[in-house]
Amino acid sequence: MTMSRMVAGLLVLVVLVLGGQKAGWWAQPETRAPYPPTPAALAFAEMQRAEQARAAAAEAENARLAAVQTPAETEEVLPAGHGRAETFANCTACHSTAIIRRSGLTRERWDALMDWMVEKQNMTPLEPDMRVLIVDYLASAFPARQSNPRARNPFLSN
Repeated sequence: MTMSRMVAGLLVLVVLVLGGQKAGWWAQPETRAPYPPTPAALAFAEMQRAEQARAAAAEAENARLAAVQTPAETEEVLPAGHGRAETFANCTACHSTAIIRRSGLTRERWDALMDWMVEKQNMTPLEPDMRVLIVDYLASAFPARQSNPRARNPFLSN
């Protein structure tokens, strides 16, 4: 083969390749159909869709419950009285007012409860005058109730 024929053949090849780049002939998709997905692949895809749906439903339900269960509390949920604002500010730092409102204790029990919260629940101890103010408010706003022997909790001491 002569040199001119080799150059001509190479030139034709370059023209074909460069012409093909413009047309994109090698990038055309295959004409044959792809294999159908396996049953395992279909089951896995369905499982993923179901898990995404469950996660979205759970997130929506949690958002709905959060809005219902934790409405913004204000100090007006507690009965009016001297020490209400201080009680609300100090007690709601750790828990809602619901636990306070459903309790009815003597002054001594409210005072003992403060000790318990400091010792067992890691509550920051209150200043003595603040503690007296809060315990006085709690004892007057949520006094001990008449005990019902049928509703007595056997696990609590009297």
